[in-house]
Amino acid sequence: MSTPMPTPPPEELFDAALRHELRWEAPPELTHRLLQLVPNTAPSPALTSAPLSRWRFYLAIGLIALVVLVSMVGATYLYQIVWFQLGAGSLIAQLEALPARLLQSLYETIPFAREIVSIAALIHDQLHWVLLALVLWILLDTWQPELRPIGGRRSSS
Repeated sequence: MSTPMPTPPPEELFDAALRHELRWEAPPELTHRLLQLVPNTAPSPALTSAPLSRWRFYLAIGLIALVVLVSMVGATYLYQIVWFQLGAGSLIAQLEALPARLLQSLYETIPFAREIVSIAALIHDQLHWVLLALVLWILLDTWQPELRPIGGRRSSS
């Protein structure tokens, strides 16, 4: 019967995983270019890959654009099918008509409600301007420009 191995603490597991993920090998071209910047070093052979020919580059760009376009059209089509299958168009129409119906029932129930709603609309417009003035006041009140003396000497601290 074998005894089970004790599991290391979570900190050690985390450290090992972090060390594994942070291991990065520089590309040979970058290494070669960095070594050329250091004087008195032996030049290392740089591994260069042949550049992609122009027609292959344009073909790849075209295929990527085609795949993106097809996926967007497909997603739009599926969204439209689901949207109309669930009857969301009629739901949206009902939601658009709801405020008008509520206001009409309010006007029928309370005769002076039209005047109250018109006064509330006027106050609403004025409160937008007050809110804008408050935001500008707060911004300008907390703004502290960095002032530097002109032609003066800086004191070293």
